[in-house]
Amino acid sequence: MRTVFDEVIVPSAQRFKPDIILVSAGYDGHVLDPLANFQFTTGTYYMLASNIKQLAKDLCGGRCVFFLEGGYNLESLSNSVADSFRAFIGEPSMAAKVDDLGYLYDEPSFKVKQAIQRIKHLHSL
Repeated sequence: MRTVFDEVIVPSAQRFKPDIILVSAGYDGHVLDPLANFQFTTGTYYMLASNIKQLAKDLCGGRCVFFLEGGYNLESLSNSVADSFRAFIGEPSMAAKVDDLGYLYDEPSFKVKQAIQRIKHLHSL
């Protein structure tokens, strides 16, 4: 996700030059969520919130709104939302205390890298 953020989202946002960043904050990408097949962790959401906060600061005077969307594992949802707030107020992440990385499996990184490259090519990034 960090690669997608750095290589696709940031350049796209820089090109677009938004007046405000609106985030549909769905937490159903968490590895413990029953609906998703992503491997996001509480730490992933902290990183995203931190990076979005910085992007908003750089591009639009810090104007950013998060709208809570999905998340169906109440424990991972509450931990991830709380860590997103921590990122926004500049507090350290609590992910190391709540994330069990034993749930993660090896990603097909070659296919992920190929998909990122196709997206970058399609959008001239």
